[in-house]
Amino acid sequence: MTKIIQINSKVPDAREIARAAEYILAGEVVAYPTETIYGLAADVFNKKAVKKIYDLKARDYGLPVSVLVSDRQMLKEIVDEIPERAIVLMRRFWPGPLTILFHVKDSFPKTLVTNVGKIGVRISSNPIASALVAKVGRPLTTTSANRTGFPPSLNVRHVQKFFEDRLACIIDGGECEPSRGSTVVDVTDETMRIIRDGAVPAEEVIRCFQQS
Repeated sequence: MTKIIQINSKVPDAREIARAAEYILAGEVVAYPTETIYGLAADVFNKKAVKKIYDLKARDYGLPVSVLVSDRQMLKEIVDEIPERAIVLMRRFWPGPLTILFHVKDSFPKTLVTNVGKIGVRISSNPIASALVAKVGRPLTTTSANRTGFPPSLNVRHVQKFFEDRLACIIDGGECEPSRGSTVVDVTDETMRIIRDGAVPAEEVIRCFQQS
């Protein structure tokens, strides 16, 4: 039976966040709200938990998923370097719905990494998501809480429709506004590439990059 934990999206209760974090630390998958849509959280270093996410979503194992970190220190622990061109975007758009690709350290789980050794990372501006990753103390997956090929979940009802009682826990943080998800950019080379246009307009990201 899926546990529903209701949390105020503006001022998350630390005790309720801790309850949800316990599920993740125990190797379970938790659905939670982000600043764009509901996502599925698992400890990125728990291979079984990550596999659960791929199975739940019926997602191709060759497709990586993005992750959330709580701060720059956690980012440093998983990536090779943070180039200055990435820092410019982080200062402008983090916390927020901009996912930036980085080269990861060899110790990072290969399941979540592209075939050229990159991972998409962001810091969430949603208070629940931010508090959750900080409490767990490890990067969390942030793939959308839906079956592959279906529309994203904007509330708990949508999540339950996709997964019924197959999730250990769902954090009910209220309704998410319709969104295209996070914008994804790659600045691992000297230039910047927009991988996916999303909640942050591509022209804003390009303007910021060009002015740096």
